Amino acid sequence: MAIRFRIQGDLRFISHHDTMRLFERALSRAQLPVRFSEGFNPRPRMSLPLPRPVGVATAADMLVFELCEPITASETLRRLREQMPGGLELLEAIELQPDRKLHPEQVVYEVEVPPTQVAQVWEAVQRVLSSERWIIERTGHRRQSVRSIDLRPLLIEASIQSGVLRWSCRTPDTGSARPGEWLEAFGLDPAEMLHRVRRTAVEWENLQTTAQPPAQETSFAPAQANSD
Repeated sequence: MAIRFRIQGDLRFISHHDTMRLFERALSRAQLPVRFSEGFNPRPRMSLPLPRPVGVATAADMLVFELCEPITASETLRRLREQMPGGLELLEAIELQPDRKLHPEQVVYEVEVPPTQVAQVWEAVQRVLSSERWIIERTGHRRQSVRSIDLRPLLIEASIQSGVLRWSCRTPDTGSARPGEWLEAFGLDPAEMLHRVRRTAVEWENLQTTAQPPAQETSFAPAQANSD
C-alpha cells in the first residue's frame, strides 16, 4: 500500500527518523494489519522512498508499507486519517503489488525569492542552465570525505515567475542533489532559505496518482517560531 501525503507548517521541521516514528505509531493506532520484519527486533515493513530534508514542506511525499491481510485503499486511508497530527494531510491511498518498488524519477521544488534578490537569482539560474557542467563539492558524514557532483545533468528546467523560483530535477539511482545544493547553485543561502522550500510534485516510475494538491498549496507563510 502507498499513501501520498503532504506536510506543511511547523511539522516540516521534524526529521526523517521522527516522520517514520510518527507513521509507525499511526499505523499501530489505526489497527491496520501491517506486516513486520522477522528476527529479534521486528519492525513494520514500511519506508519513505524519497526522504524529506528537515525544514522542507511537501505536497507530494509517499509512504509505502506492506499489509499481511487484504484491506481496501479507501478503508486504509480512512483509518489513518483519524491518527494524523495537524500539518500532515493524507491525500491518496494506492494499492500496490507486493513486489512493487516505488522509485522517484523527477521532483519539482519551489521557493519564494526575496524581491531584492530576484534579478541576481535569475542570473544565477541562467548561468546554471547555460553550463555544460556544474560541479559542487559535497562533504561526507562527519566531514571525513569530499565528493564532486555534477548538478547540470540532474536539472531539467528552472524558472522564476511572480517571484517564485521553481525547478524540476532528476533523481537517478546513482544519487540526486539536495535542495540546499540547488539553492546555493541558484545564488541563495541554504541556511536562510531551506525552510521556505516546498516540494510540490514527484513523478514516480510507472505510477499514476489521481489526487492533486489544492490550489492554496502554492502559497506559503513562514513559521513565526524559531526556524533554525
